[in-house]
Amino acid sequence: MKADRKEQPPSAKDDVGWRSFPEFEQLLTTEEPASLLAKVEKTCRQLHEVVQSGSEGDQARAKAAMTAYGRSLDLLRILTEERDKAAQQG
Repeated sequence: MKADRKEQPPSAKDDVGWRSFPEFEQLLTTEEPASLLAKVEKTCRQLHEVVQSGSEGDQARAKAAMTAYGRSLDLLRILTEERDKAAQQG
């Protein structure tokens, strides 16, 4: 009979990979994320057009995508403010 073995939870060291955000890290190392903002603006305009004239399903997906973009931009603003505070203190 096999002995019952409980799986060990992953150690913090093993769990670090998912915490890597190279896109955000690269974005936060630049002073002004103008190229990203231009892409987001263009995409949001396209999504707005879908909201105005797309099918009901497409409208719902476009609204959800616009919400996600808004939240991502809020996160970017918060991270940029924290980066700037840290730079002033250091």
